[in-house]
Amino acid sequence: MNVQSKIDQLLPLAPPPARPRSRKRLRLAVLALAGMAAAFLAARYLYPHTVQGEVLRPGGLVVELGASGTLTALSEAAVGSRIQARIDALAVDRNDRVRRGDVLARLSVDDLTGNLAAAEATAHASERAVNAASAERERASAALDKARATHERQVALSARGVASQAALDDALAAFRQSEADLVRTSRAIEQAEAERDAARARIAVARAQLDDSVLRAPISGIVVSRDHQLGDMLTPGETVLRIVDPASLVLTARLDESAISAIRPGQRASVTFGRTEHAIAGHVLRLGREVDVETREFELDIALERLPENWAIGQRGTARVTVSERDDVLSVPQSYLARRDGVPGIWVMDGGRARWRSVTLGAAGRERVEVTQGLTPGDAVLAPSGIYPFMRVRLAGGAAA
Repeated sequence: MNVQSKIDQLLPLAPPPARPRSRKRLRLAVLALAGMAAAFLAARYLYPHTVQGEVLRPGGLVVELGASGTLTALSEAAVGSRIQARIDALAVDRNDRVRRGDVLARLSVDDLTGNLAAAEATAHASERAVNAASAERERASAALDKARATHERQVALSARGVASQAALDDALAAFRQSEADLVRTSRAIEQAEAERDAARARIAVARAQLDDSVLRAPISGIVVSRDHQLGDMLTPGETVLRIVDPASLVLTARLDESAISAIRPGQRASVTFGRTEHAIAGHVLRLGREVDVETREFELDIALERLPENWAIGQRGTARVTVSERDDVLSVPQSYLARRDGVPGIWVMDGGRARWRSVTLGAAGRERVEVTQGLTPGDAVLAPSGIYPFMRVRLAGGAAA
């Protein structure tokens, strides 16, 4: 026995290959996968799924246009200072309700009071000057009458040769001097009256400034903003408070210019502010007569029947304006629309299976939209959630096409 034979005897025998068992496991795995695939396909395409949907019937449709806007006031006033002064008192704050004429603030008036007293003193002095000048003119007028009479008498005597030439010359000189005095006194009166009128004007200005030192409410409403505090120095034209009349609040919305022909004053509307706020009824109050050159939109004001519990100027809201009400319209819920590559379509039940169908849309309402092409009465349309092509379906609630 050679060495190789001995080695072979000493080594353990190798186990035989397990080919039959591996093939059996592979067949079982393939069968399991096939079973799972069959079950998946059966669940997906053979067994009917109950889905939400409806059978189309012609009916009414309220055509609406949606627009977003902000809350604005048609009656509002900015209360500011016409003079440079310091705020001495503030009587109101934000959210306070005021009535027209109520005192809102007072400004410092020390200098204004002094200016008024000086103007009144100047006016009194000017009035006395006018009286004195008037008396002087009366005296000059009397002197002129006397000089005129003397001159006329001297002229008559000189014509008869009784008066001398010297007396005639003296009478003429006195007459001309009296005329000059009357003219002078008249000019003095005009100057005194001008000074008096200027003083009166200064009084009016001083009194107006004193009136301007008291800021009053120009309208009745609610204080929506206060921009200054007690002690602040104001410059002319600077705003202190803003007041709005709540009864004049409207939603100023914007729509594309293509919709302007459909909007009319008086049309019904509903407005919502925020997600949880209930819709507020209203109507179109007026249309703007200018289109924005960049956005190509126009404005419309919507009056509200009531205000939200909490409101603020500039608050955003959404409006829906009813432009028409139509009958015998074939429409689908807006939530049923499903788009492919931007093309609108609807899932319909055809032969018990779901199929996507492109449609042409018309006018839109709040929840439904008109379908002008692609569907016919009696078609069963499906809510698109979870729908896929050729899915076996049946309508929830037992509805039938």
